[in-house]
Amino acid sequence: MSEEKKSSQAAKYGLRKTDDGYQLDAKSLLGSVGGVQGLVETTLPGFLYVLTFTITRDVVIAASVVGVAVLALTIRHFVLKRPWTQLVGSLVGVGLAIWLTLRPGGQAGDFYLKDFWINAAYGSVLLLSVIVRFPLIGVLMGFLTNQGLSWRKDRRKVRFFDLVTLLWVGLFATRLIVEVPLYLAGDVVTLGFVKIVLGLPFYLTMIWISWLLLRGVVKDELDGNLD
Repeated sequence: MSEEKKSSQAAKYGLRKTDDGYQLDAKSLLGSVGGVQGLVETTLPGFLYVLTFTITRDVVIAASVVGVAVLALTIRHFVLKRPWTQLVGSLVGVGLAIWLTLRPGGQAGDFYLKDFWINAAYGSVLLLSVIVRFPLIGVLMGFLTNQGLSWRKDRRKVRFFDLVTLLWVGLFATRLIVEVPLYLAGDVVTLGFVKIVLGLPFYLTMIWISWLLLRGVVKDELDGNLD
């Protein structure tokens, strides 16, 4: 396989070619959230909501500011003719958050309700995959390394993939354990800023930690695919 093809295939795993071999690429890490554009689309609504609510203490104004910002991002997407895949997800998510907040009986903290559901769902599915001895991190790595489910024949790898999958369960559980009490206490400002910290920064850190753990386990498979 040519060096160009090797580098191209390595990029699928979030790797870049260096003098010391293949390493995790910061650009690939950023790319996992859609690059700078995706980073803005993901973090801006929540940041604007908590910032505006902190200043005004008015849920309608806060939700309106978020709505205007998302509308501006949508227009920018349309003008620049960028892919709509990630933006559509953001639009649906923000739209649901605003509806939950402004609906009859809604309150400021309801802007974050959907995130609780999402975290609970992801965490539950990942935990279930470990319980049935089919850790989803292993499924993902098997796909990325073109090894399918052959890793399930190796108990060491199954246990290791169990561990990494449980780390992700911990991520979603941590969010719920920290954030839900703040929601129930009505502390919207603290909840908003905590969600920023436990959002993308926590997510990207977990990706980095996961790769540091996984690259040793899948080294042979990666070397075989890249040679």
